[in-house]
Amino acid sequence: MSLYNQPLPIPYIQIDKEGNILTCSGAASRMFDLPADNIVALADVASKEKLVKFIVYQEEPCQFEVNLRTKTAPAQLFDIHLSWDGQANGHIALLPKDQQNEHLEERLLSLQNRLSSTNFELLAKKEELERALIRLRELSGPFIALSPTLAFIPLFGDITREKMESITKQALHTAYEGEYTHIAVDFTAVGQIEEKGVDKLLALFTMLQYMNGAKIEVVGMKPQHSQMLHSFHREWPFAFSPSLAYVMHGKDK
Repeated sequence: MSLYNQPLPIPYIQIDKEGNILTCSGAASRMFDLPADNIVALADVASKEKLVKFIVYQEEPCQFEVNLRTKTAPAQLFDIHLSWDGQANGHIALLPKDQQNEHLEERLLSLQNRLSSTNFELLAKKEELERALIRLRELSGPFIALSPTLAFIPLFGDITREKMESITKQALHTAYEGEYTHIAVDFTAVGQIEEKGVDKLLALFTMLQYMNGAKIEVVGMKPQHSQMLHSFHREWPFAFSPSLAYVMHGKDK
């Protein structure tokens, strides 16, 4: 290997197709532990295969990154610019990644840590919101004991699958603790009715009947609700009554 006699401001190494070092610049000589007989000897273990791949198989000018061993560091990241001449000599300019990249990596790491902290806070808020939403759904259909044998479930808002799942869990737990023969379900404050919500509502009625043999009576049904339920083509395991007072009066007879 010879020393390139032209002053160059950057490390420069000339190699043959096998990676043998033919000549180098003064900057390369000062930066690397030369003379090394082959440029692959300068690469750290993880970068050797990558460096060989570009030397052996790459014919066109290319740019890539590898970690090289220098006199001051066991592994330093370099931008490698490689091109070949007509005599199959490879000309390599080695540009060390500057300190700005290190500062950028530190800033990115700091940003990542901040984002992780923010994501954790958002996750905690999301879980808190989900708990509040579940509680709101449960309160949209409370199971109210009016007497030892009569219970009342006023429904509020739209009948959705999620809401009925929350109401069902609460209602079955409370119904299990009593012996109710009549359960009135009030549709007065109901808005829209979704088909999947109806499936869950019917499942609740069925479970309440099996649990206590209770008679389910729906009150406050509006004409639009009747039309919605009719459009779903279900068999309804309940009776219609004009009002809660009617149910209470009929039960007392």
